[in-house]
Amino acid sequence: MATSLKTPIIPASALLQSKQTTTLKEELTMKYYSDDLVTGYIYAKHRDDDSTRIDLPRYISVIENILTLSDRITDAVLRGTDGRLVYSDESQASNVVIEPPVCTLHHILSELSCKATGIERAHEVTLKIFEILTNYPWEAKAALTLIAFATDYGDLWHLYQYSQTDPLAKSLAIIKRVATLKKHLDSLRYRQVIVSPNSLINSCLQAIKYMNQIREFSKYDVKELPELPSALRQIPLITYWVIHTIVASGIELSTYLSETENQPQKYLNELSEKIAIVLAVLEKHLDAIREQYEEVDLYRWLVDHIEHYHTDITLVIPKLLTGKIEAKPLIDGSTLREVSIQESLSGKNVILVISELSISEEDIKAIHQVYNELKRDDKYEIVWIPIIPERYLEEDRRRYEYLRSTMKWYSMQFTTRIAGMRYIEEKWQFREDPLVVVLNSQSKVEFTNAIHLIRVWGTEAIPFTHNRTDYLLRKHWPESTLVKFTHQPRLLSWFNQERSILFYGGKDPKWIQQFEERADILKSDPLIIEGRSFEIVRIGKNARGEEDPALMARFWTTQWGYFIIKSQLKGSSASETTEDILRLISYENENGWAVLTVGPAPLLVGRGFLILRLLEDFPKWKQTLRLKGFPDAFKEYFNELATKNHQCDRVILPGFSGWIPMIVNCPECPRFMETGISFKCCHGGPLI
Repeated sequence: MATSLKTPIIPASALLQSKQTTTLKEELTMKYYSDDLVTGYIYAKHRDDDSTRIDLPRYISVIENILTLSDRITDAVLRGTDGRLVYSDESQASNVVIEPPVCTLHHILSELSCKATGIERAHEVTLKIFEILTNYPWEAKAALTLIAFATDYGDLWHLYQYSQTDPLAKSLAIIKRVATLKKHLDSLRYRQVIVSPNSLINSCLQAIKYMNQIREFSKYDVKELPELPSALRQIPLITYWVIHTIVASGIELSTYLSETENQPQKYLNELSEKIAIVLAVLEKHLDAIREQYEEVDLYRWLVDHIEHYHTDITLVIPKLLTGKIEAKPLIDGSTLREVSIQESLSGKNVILVISELSISEEDIKAIHQVYNELKRDDKYEIVWIPIIPERYLEEDRRRYEYLRSTMKWYSMQFTTRIAGMRYIEEKWQFREDPLVVVLNSQSKVEFTNAIHLIRVWGTEAIPFTHNRTDYLLRKHWPESTLVKFTHQPRLLSWFNQERSILFYGGKDPKWIQQFEERADILKSDPLIIEGRSFEIVRIGKNARGEEDPALMARFWTTQWGYFIIKSQLKGSSASETTEDILRLISYENENGWAVLTVGPAPLLVGRGFLILRLLEDFPKWKQTLRLKGFPDAFKEYFNELATKNHQCDRVILPGFSGWIPMIVNCPECPRFMETGISFKCCHGGPLI
């Protein structure tokens, strides 16, 4: 179905704009080189009408055949053999059949010859041909114009070839004055217009081929080929210049036959320049479209061979990295030698570490521990795939070399292009955080992002399967996410004794001090001393007892990792565990917070001001200790305070790679948390 095209707004400095001239006479004629004006003429009366279609590839084949055979005759003439040549089997084997609109071609042909020279007349004829071909698609207009020219041109040399032996051909050749054409074969003008590989006519044929290739891509979704709409928008204007060039060439050819004034040389030179720019524009679009198509084709291949038809890992990894079966060797971090993918990964389970150059030393250290553990069993290999900026700096190369030097496992060589990046981003959801994908030897994904497993459980998570993760999730979450950030040597003993423990931390030293002072007051109370005591354990200090911001950053990353794993494997609906973890995460920027456990089992997670208020109000609830144990009394009064104090909870999800929950239950009430979108730009500088 034909679609009407609106007149596009094309700037005067458009890509196809010819250079301006200086003299008044030239300005009067060169005005038709304005793309704005030409586009206005085209869209005033014409649209992309496909009600009359042609088999464009067949027409291109016929045109190419005519021009090629005509060139062979002219070559023979130049060699002094009077145009006589023996056809090869190949040239005689052409069996392409078309059904051309004969009357239409005659009409076009009448417009191509015996017209006044110059750009203004060529422009008028071009618009006339647009009228003749109004019901044809843009590129078909150009092809029909060229086949009309080729028919006349081929007929001339065909008559010349047989005029020596065929009386009819001789008479027709005389009428058409073919002999006069022979005198121009050696001229630069003739070669510029028709004969040379870069001639105006050959360039027009090439432009039609390019337009046809672009049109063939239009059957694909423009979302997958974003360059395609831009290329298609150029076709009407390019069609004009192709037809205009054919018209000018046809008029030039008729001047040879009639021995009248030729086209101005400056005009021919400008047309050569114009058509060269046209080809450059088309080539640029095609290169981009082909690259995008290759990306789409590779994406589909990866979907098939990773998700459906599991394929040997040594075939999938090269395709993922380079888009080809062959890829550059990997670098073995333990020996620093290059090793082929076939040699290094054949028969192995492969752990892909995909990261930007900002990967933290803590993550590398954790992966090292995993690597050392895996080396005890020769079934796994780790491969680092660095994501390097396309416009990288020398600093980026140095950073790559440094990171690679710290890794004992395999690394991909320095490159700014990962062929399967779309698959990595869309299917594995790589963002700015490292992504760790576990594949078996047949490229089946065992775990989509094991970085969270490594951060939470380290080597305990090996072999990074869902069964292993299910087992680890059966533990109480404080065992997995709190213990490693403390330096209390008696903690495991307290767990075994099922002691009440208050883990605490926060950003405000004053809150920390107040909490510790009030906790000490409670612990000295006789009711607490009588077998109802509790312990406090600080989160946030290193082994030397110093505040450690880096430790706290890892602490919050671990809480997020646990929450994401739990939500992914067990579903994003609310559960006691995910509520507790999410509640704790929402307190990341609070002055203080506390987690009460009985042994390793969590009992409550509280916001800082409520915890302090609870400790201050100890005289109000301490008598309940005669009836209940410390943890139950503590929780009961905490819940009473919480119902009286409303405060919104906010959670900002970091840019983790892999699956993240899109729906999150509020940790304080049964509602879903509102979802928002935030945008951030650091103008090319570091994240702050």
